[in-house]
Amino acid sequence: MKFRGMAAILGLTLCFALATTGLAVEKGFMWDGSQWKELSQELKVAYIKGVGNMADFEVATGGSGRAACISKGFVDELKTKSIAQVVQEVDNYYKQNPGKMSTSVLEVILRNCTKLCPPETSVETKK
Repeated sequence: MKFRGMAAILGLTLCFALATTGLAVEKGFMWDGSQWKELSQELKVAYIKGVGNMADFEVATGGSGRAACISKGFVDELKTKSIAQVVQEVDNYYKQNPGKMSTSVLEVILRNCTKLCPPETSVETKK
């Protein structure tokens, strides 16, 4: 990615982080459906790109056998999906599960967009 594009993404991420500092203190760093539903499409894309960039960075700097398991899996699993597809899957999860708004966005991504963590099983399928 060109330097200008990276600078724009970093600037947007910084502005976004500063704008939500109070929220971060209240809820920690684990965003959930309550915050997700309030984001614009552009901020949802920025969030997914930020998570992806962090995973890419960890994998690139981890060296042979030292990359974090989740980051490596995240990069490998999601390289076949567009960011718009991931955003749509997260949106769909919260729409279809309004009682699970406290589920973190990262958990939704890992359980529903990758094979790293198995999807939750419903009570009906456990019986």
